[in-house]
Amino acid sequence: MSYSKRLQERERATGRPVRVGVVGAGQMGSGLVAQINRVPGLVMSAVADIDITRAEKALAGAGAEQVTTTDDLTDAAAAIERGQSVALSNGMALTKLPLDVIVEVSGVPDVAAEIAYAGLIAGKHTLLMTVEADITVGLLLAGMGNKPGGPIYAVCRGDEPPECLKLIEYAQDIGLQVVVAGKGKNNPMRPTDTPTDVADEARAKGMNPKMLCSFTDGSKTQLEMCALSNATGYPVDVPGMHGVACSVDELALKLVPEGVGGVMSTEGPFVEYVTGNVAPGVFVIAKSTNDVVTHELDYLKLGKGPYYALYRPYHLASIEANLSIGEAIIDGRSTFHPIGWTSEVTAVAKSDLAAGTKLEGIGGHHVHGFTVPATDAKAAGAVPIGLIAGCTLVRDVAAGATVTYADIELDEGRPIVAMRRLQDAMLATGTLG
Repeated sequence: MSYSKRLQERERATGRPVRVGVVGAGQMGSGLVAQINRVPGLVMSAVADIDITRAEKALAGAGAEQVTTTDDLTDAAAAIERGQSVALSNGMALTKLPLDVIVEVSGVPDVAAEIAYAGLIAGKHTLLMTVEADITVGLLLAGMGNKPGGPIYAVCRGDEPPECLKLIEYAQDIGLQVVVAGKGKNNPMRPTDTPTDVADEARAKGMNPKMLCSFTDGSKTQLEMCALSNATGYPVDVPGMHGVACSVDELALKLVPEGVGGVMSTEGPFVEYVTGNVAPGVFVIAKSTNDVVTHELDYLKLGKGPYYALYRPYHLASIEANLSIGEAIIDGRSTFHPIGWTSEVTAVAKSDLAAGTKLEGIGGHHVHGFTVPATDAKAAGAVPIGLIAGCTLVRDVAAGATVTYADIELDEGRPIVAMRRLQDAMLATGTLG
């Protein structure tokens, strides 16, 4: 039975729909708010944004008929209990309201991590669309949640990593061996791009230049594939991945071992990305290990074995995110979360950086993301890119060099830093992952 039908059954059984709160009412958040309010069995109870007028507009766009605008927790809770929707300016307030699920869509790692931590402590299912937080402290968050009968922590459906994981599960369910899993990248790969470089393009597209830069400098792809790596245990084949130009028809020809004409060192499994017409889709390269099955798959025109490409040509971002709410509420399971700490996204200098520079974060002028094995990052003392924003350099860093903890002054008072320190300590003692 579909989640929408099962959510309706739950509403009939409990007397009310699942109450959902969303943090962040930008383009992605507004789309999510509108979609949630269209799903039977769900109700959009609260939206928080630092610009409260955006929260109000998101609820209006979702068709919410009775909206209370307030930052008073007592008034907000009473409105929700009456079946109304609430607009607030403080995302942390959602962790104290009578909500069943919180979905974090701010895009800011510090905000996402703090809200996720507080939401889980409060016993609420907490779902992220901010993958930047997941690749920084996601293992800690997953360890706090995802226990029988407890709150669920997950990265939402709709982005490439969770949709790729669904393809991986499908390949495994039909008895195929996964060799490579990943996504298509539809932006150019220009690691030294800055927001200034892409300002005109961003203006034409109606985008924030920093957001566009996070795509064109490759950081977003590195983040997403790192998240997939940690959710599967599949490493990168080489630091930063191969990133070959590849069409859909070439996937099962290029993303195979070198010994059979491809670019991969072995049969993996690995995470990887390609450029070309594969975007905005996700893929799995799977191998048939049985001659009878290979013959059947060839006959069914999946390709010419033993390597085959399973391909989903789209991902629907916020439009699919509510599927993760169904999984958490109905099935009591997480769509997507780290199962270990396999890979790390490090911060690489885009240009020569002088001591005293206050570093911008992901998509900024100073660094781009680069995925390496987590053990290599630890050995180098590399700073996770999710912690880099606001740090001050204490010595010069050359263009192309990886920023290390020894290079920066790190604000230990930031919650995400404390969470990362705890995650590192628990990994070191074997009590996590």
